[in-house]
Amino acid sequence: MENNGNLATKAMLVSLSISMWRCRRRDKRVTKETADRYGTVVRAGNYNKNLLPLEDENSYQAIVAAAAAAHSHFHEQTLPWLDEGTRICCSVNYLHLAEIMRRDRAAFERAVAEFKTDLPTLVKKAEAILGPKLFNAEEYPSAEDADSRFSFSLGVFPLPAAEDFRVDLAQDDVASIREQIERDVRESVEAAMGDVWRRLHEVVSHFREQVKGKVVKKAMLANLRELCEVLPRLNLAGDPRLEEMRRRVMSQLGAYEAEDLKKKHKGARRRAAQEAERIQRDLAAFMGT
Repeated sequence: MENNGNLATKAMLVSLSISMWRCRRRDKRVTKETADRYGTVVRAGNYNKNLLPLEDENSYQAIVAAAAAAHSHFHEQTLPWLDEGTRICCSVNYLHLAEIMRRDRAAFERAVAEFKTDLPTLVKKAEAILGPKLFNAEEYPSAEDADSRFSFSLGVFPLPAAEDFRVDLAQDDVASIREQIERDVRESVEAAMGDVWRRLHEVVSHFREQVKGKVVKKAMLANLRELCEVLPRLNLAGDPRLEEMRRRVMSQLGAYEAEDLKKKHKGARRRAAQEAERIQRDLAAFMGT
């Protein structure tokens, strides 16, 4: 395992922050009326209402979809760190991540712009659906302040380095804290690499399940190849075993097309399943499971 100083030149911490106006709201009045009606206390439950007509496709749902896609891409291109919000990105993958996030932000902002245009119409529809007892115009953003309700940003931070920790404490206390920092970083790198191995194991397992089942989907094969393509940029520890397994998965499983693995091609499906099973077994051995 590399020391913190070397690692700090090869990786960084990143966080994706997306904020949105939420179109669900707790209605305090209806919640109280319901509690009174059933003879219970207000804390027994809540009445939450949808502020927009969600039964039809609309521009707000496009914002939600854009945000979900960005979070998915962010997780695909990064590895877990100490908490769920902050993740680690290898330096060799940062420009790739930044370009993906740039495109995702543009898609998000286009959806927000369309939502602002549609907002008056959506509010009128909501008023008709909710009726006079549930509709409250003050619960909706105006077109002028809608921008402040939505934001998209990618944060970048340096990795913590034990040698950079300098505070006015006793020498033994400082040494103890530095050891803790090194230990935390080491354990986090191990957890991040465990996540990479898990991803590879999952796509191989999924491959095997499909070739032993009825239908092999093109999307499954595309996901397998996409993971093999990004893995070298996620190999935080430079583990040669991971690269070896990646090449093996790509050459033995990624070479198949969905057409090759149709149900009528029993021999090819059987060979593919056997290859996947062997790789799955070796991955489990590497992972210690």
